[in-house]
Amino acid sequence: MQRSKMIYKALSKSLLCYISALLPLFLLSSCDFIQNSAAKETSSQSSGIPTSDFTVSQDQNSQPTTPSDNNTLPSPSTSLNPDDLIFEEGFSINQGALKTNNIAVNLELKTLTPYFIKIGTTMDCSDGSWQNYQSTVDWNLSYPNSNNIITVRFQDWEGSLSPCYRRSIIHDNQGPEILFTKYPTSIIEENTIAEIIAQVSDNISTVTSVQCRLNNVIKPCFPGENQIKITNLPQGSYTFTIEASDDLQNISSKSIQWQVNSLYKNLTQEIQVNDYRKIDILFVIDNSGSMEYEQKSMAQRTSQFLTLLHGLDFQIAITTTDPRNINLGDGRLVPIKRDSGGYIIDSNQEITSAQTQLSQTLQRTEVGSGSEQGIRSVYRAIERFKNNESNLRSFFRDHAQFAVVLISDEDESDNTTKNDPQNLINLISSTWQKQKRFSFYSVITKPGDTQCRGTYGYSYGERYKIMSDLTGGLIGSVCEMDYSIQVKGIAEGIRNLLKTLTLDCPPVNQKSITVFKDGVALSEPFSIEGINLKFQNELLPGKYNVNYSCLK
Repeated sequence: MQRSKMIYKALSKSLLCYISALLPLFLLSSCDFIQNSAAKETSSQSSGIPTSDFTVSQDQNSQPTTPSDNNTLPSPSTSLNPDDLIFEEGFSINQGALKTNNIAVNLELKTLTPYFIKIGTTMDCSDGSWQNYQSTVDWNLSYPNSNNIITVRFQDWEGSLSPCYRRSIIHDNQGPEILFTKYPTSIIEENTIAEIIAQVSDNISTVTSVQCRLNNVIKPCFPGENQIKITNLPQGSYTFTIEASDDLQNISSKSIQWQVNSLYKNLTQEIQVNDYRKIDILFVIDNSGSMEYEQKSMAQRTSQFLTLLHGLDFQIAITTTDPRNINLGDGRLVPIKRDSGGYIIDSNQEITSAQTQLSQTLQRTEVGSGSEQGIRSVYRAIERFKNNESNLRSFFRDHAQFAVVLISDEDESDNTTKNDPQNLINLISSTWQKQKRFSFYSVITKPGDTQCRGTYGYSYGERYKIMSDLTGGLIGSVCEMDYSIQVKGIAEGIRNLLKTLTLDCPPVNQKSITVFKDGVALSEPFSIEGINLKFQNELLPGKYNVNYSCLK
């Protein structure tokens, strides 16, 4: 009230009314503080590529992400001080805008006693430095892609202070996030229906436009989940791109590519089977924050695994789905929880002690990256083996079969070469000259399991299912309270590697397959499980030749 009296002494009542009519009060609504996880990626498209038509539908149960869906911090209060309604003074940001994609903003300041101003970012106006009054000030926001609070205080010529005026504006210069959760493998057959599921969302702004493009064919898509079907694909190379923009004209795009082949290739593969009964097992455990519930009982859930491998010469190592280049990420092995340290559990250890070490090491306490990439972790582990890293050189043995057991509540979170199931199979084949039998077991949120998806399953494990289907591996549910049945099935599947021949690619039909052992046609029946031929009995040592056909 002292400041009000001083103003009235300085100005006559009539003059004050006149000025009041000219100077409107600047009031802005508050903005939520939001963190953005939008991604931006571009990919060039080759020319002269055959095109095809496609249809787009929107999942009616999927709602587009709105800024309020992903608040990770409480919004600071931006309510006005009571005195704000008395004085015809204050300020605005960008003429009252609520959001901006520019880090530089303009402040318009109004006061009846223009002398000094202080601008800052603390809620009580305690920061900043006094400067001569200006009616407009250019200001750089402190927090990109977040809510920004700006505070202003005025001082008159007698040193009296105004209330602390607070305004906020959201900064966002990143386009919407685009995530492909289902898409074709790198090579598919001619005239196959290609299915794509893509999620378009924005944690800060509103998605205003989504456009899908298959080579040169462009169609509108939707915010939220898009389900795309592409039929009658002729031979050629394809690029499918989604471009999205928000209400601040931020643009992002993401692309996937695949090849359509029209011809088959006939292959003859030689596989040498030994009697070593060696199996190397790599566990890939999701240590992200969303796995907190499952991790609490991981030791108990996996407590019977090793007893089911009795009689095998096994080695077990553990890595995580974390793709970051850190000690527990990027395909590096996790130290085993035991006094002697090390990175491998083997069949020479006492079984009870070995099982305790496995269960306790699988139960992770750290919080890893939320960008889970289990397939990439296996790919990177093999690359580290090829680069002669000692831990991986000790794990991968000559003449041993290879099994991966992945446990995750979310699907593979990126779309690079190293995240592709067929590319992982190709790497294993080339690294060990087509001699290593391989299977991939997934304990995931099973696609279509809405009950799991609605509780502890973060997203459907579409790509992990493809990986397991390609190698004949069991697919279990991460939401099961008791993993004993699933663990038994995985252990039996690992044993069945001794009954299996792993091919370079999935054969197109069983009738075209012939198998010879030491030059003699094999009459024993077998089944096709992705790239694996599974026989009824363990294979006897010898040289096997398999004739089969695959897509080119």
